[in-house]
Amino acid sequence: MAIQFSSHSLAEVFRDLYLGERSGVLHLERAGIEKRIYFDRGMILFAESSSEDEDLGRRLVSEGKISAGALVEARRAISEPKDLAQALVNRGLIAKETLSHTVRFLVERVVESVFRWEGGTARFSEGSLLQEIFEADILTTLEVILKAISGMVGFEPIKEALKGLDNTLRIRVPMPVPIERLALSPSHGFILSRVDGASRLADILRTLPPGEEEPACRFLYGLLVMGVVFHDPPIGEGPFQVATILRDHADQLALETLQEKQILQAYESLKSQNPYETLGVAASAGREEIEYAYREAKERFARDRIAPRIRDRYRSELAVVDSRLVEAYLTLCQARSADPIARAEDEDAGAGKENIGVDDLLVRVELDKSRTKKAIEENQKLSDSYYAKAKQYARGGDYHNAIQYAKLAISYSPEDSRLYFLLGDCQIRNPEARWQRMAEQSYLKAIECDPWNAEYHVTLGRFYKKQGLSLRAKRHFEEALKIVPNHGGAAEEMKEIS
Repeated sequence: MAIQFSSHSLAEVFRDLYLGERSGVLHLERAGIEKRIYFDRGMILFAESSSEDEDLGRRLVSEGKISAGALVEARRAISEPKDLAQALVNRGLIAKETLSHTVRFLVERVVESVFRWEGGTARFSEGSLLQEIFEADILTTLEVILKAISGMVGFEPIKEALKGLDNTLRIRVPMPVPIERLALSPSHGFILSRVDGASRLADILRTLPPGEEEPACRFLYGLLVMGVVFHDPPIGEGPFQVATILRDHADQLALETLQEKQILQAYESLKSQNPYETLGVAASAGREEIEYAYREAKERFARDRIAPRIRDRYRSELAVVDSRLVEAYLTLCQARSADPIARAEDEDAGAGKENIGVDDLLVRVELDKSRTKKAIEENQKLSDSYYAKAKQYARGGDYHNAIQYAKLAISYSPEDSRLYFLLGDCQIRNPEARWQRMAEQSYLKAIECDPWNAEYHVTLGRFYKKQGLSLRAKRHFEEALKIVPNHGGAAEEMKEIS
């Protein structure tokens, strides 16, 4: 049965014949040209075609290995072109060793030529080849296929798909072919040494000069097709299929295109939107609705949902989008907190509107107490959660996100001194005067919330000392010593100022 093949799938046709240990003839056709490749137990044995420069007899004459007369004489005794080699040896017109070099040359030439086709028709005729003149060899088969892949057309999509995979590469043990017996170039040997189960193809390519990237990629692709190298975790079940990675790569590109469009649209639209439009809520929205809308908006642009290449390419735009979402959320929450009526609505959200009789009054008072306590506890949990995230980002050096999460924590627990202190520690990292003033206000607010924390006074004192404000610095060091008389840091600072 004939099948259609492309340059992307041809290597797998050869691989499947090899793994299936098939014997017979592979007929490849395109635009009236037919090429025949003979297999013995899956190994390439011989090749011929209708092209004059790929005809064994003409090639031997052009190389001076036989005369034109000897060729005519040998052809009279055969019925099929594939029998020519046997006839020449049988008649003593050429030695078997001399013939083998030309046969190897033709095999390489025919196989390489079909890999330069963009596509065609393939069919395999099963049958044994009993001629002893040809010798099948595993190494020759692998070398011919790898050499053909090095010149195959249409490789760019395969290269991009392979580079985009996060799967690491491993050498199969035991190896299906004795690759250690191949005549590898130094660069191929180096590439194989990097296939250690911990490196991706992209990692291996980064260790090579730019000009060696594509040859290396073609070499590894050939080893993947032949099963010498495999992906970990596997791309799919069974032998390597290039159609799978091309399809997955196309899906990935489509996703990246969509995410790119969404990020740019959000980036542009958020520039002119007010906080209600940014979060997509009405002016009458309650705290829970605002919270839900904010979480939904943040989730759309969460780091783990954005493709790595898009995340890196639009890092600044994503930072702006994130900042606008946080600002909108904080603005709306603070506005409701400042409005007594809105605050009461938030506290009473979900409480229902049932009629209350005189007999129910005491019960309702207790319920209100429980509900208020529950709301406070819930707010404290959310504040602690955002505080933990802020500290995590601060430890990682991402002060922008640390500041945003610290502000979110403050919106739920506005009297927690830890939050203002952390906010100040992050703001102070920016040397601009505006950020330094904000850091000062954050430290002062932390002290206002917890005036008996000596560390807060020492930190603010050092801040003022760095600004050249010695009197202010001294005052805070003195306050720290009043709280903790033996505070080592405050005492050292006082010695330096005095």
